[in-house]
Parts: sequence; structure tokens; C-alpha cells
Amino acid sequence: MDLYEKTLESTTIYSGKILNLKHDKILLPNGQEAMREIVEHRPGVGVLPVKGDRMIFVKQFRIAIRSVILEIPAGLMEDGESPDQTAIRELQEEIGLKPLDLDYYGKIWPTPGCCDEATHIFVATKFEDHPLEQDDDEFIQLVEIPIRTVRRLYDGGFFTDAKTVSALGYYFSHCKC
Repeated sequence: MDLYEKTLESTTIYSGKILNLKHDKILLPNGQEAMREIVEHRPGVGVLPVKGDRMIFVKQFRIAIRSVILEIPAGLMEDGESPDQTAIRELQEEIGLKPLDLDYYGKIWPTPGCCDEATHIFVATKFEDHPLEQDDDEFIQLVEIPIRTVRRLYDGGFFTDAKTVSALGYYFSHCKC
């Protein structure tokens, strides 16, 4: 059975700085029509900084979920930036460190049922001090946690952010820790 859905009509309802909202009329594989709400979202990156026997996280309030969460440093790609360039810039802005190595873990689709946002996941283990100015509208706290403690928190389901869970899952499945 062909699972492909064909877009028949697409209407942009909202155009914003980081996302657009569309209402699409689609043709289902069985020949019937349906409507889909689609969020077009700028791609981003997430970087797991591992510094010695510790991992560095950012703690921040996320208005969409009305909660403070602990997550890996991350951000949206600027026009013309590669995922690597964004990863370097975001680490410098958020934790004040420039990564000297970036291991690419892959791309994830955090919410593919309604959003086309792609997030590129990296791990960095070597750094030099090289801070960049933080974004004016971003308020974060740095939290360094021993890797063993992070592993226990991860295994216990503490982390709920998709990019953080993905990065930690990959890291712990490939490390000898």
C-alpha cells in the first residue's frame, strides 16, 4: 500500500520570525481528502557538551510548556549557516565555550506529525574559552552535572526535551561510561 499523502491545496495562515502555519488539503492513499495543519519551522541544532567527567546543560523557562527545564544548549540556524556553524555559535553564546571538535550524531524530527523542524544533534568534548554575547531575550542558567549522575537521571526519565533525550541516548549507547 502506498502511504504517500499528496497536497492538493496549501494556505498559509500565519508567517512569523521562526515559523509559518499552513492549512493543507491533502489526498489520502485511499483516495479520500483530509485537512492537515502544518508548522514550517526553521531548522536548529542541539549540542551535548561533555567537559571531562561532567556534562553542561542550560536551565531555562519554556513558555510553550510553562515550565523550567534542563536541556542541552541549542538554537536555530541563521540564513546561510551550516549546522556545524550554528552549533559553534550557540555554544559560544549559551555556555561561553567554543567547541574544538564536533561529532555529528544525526538529525531528528521532534514532532513530525505536524511540524517540519529538523534538529541536528552534536557532541563536543574539547573547548576553548571564547564567549559571544547572549541573545537579549534569552535567560539561562548553566548547570554542570557529573556524567554518572546524568546517566541516573536519564535512566529515570528526568529529561523530557526531545533533543536532549536523543543526544543522551546516543551518547550513552556509544560511550564506555
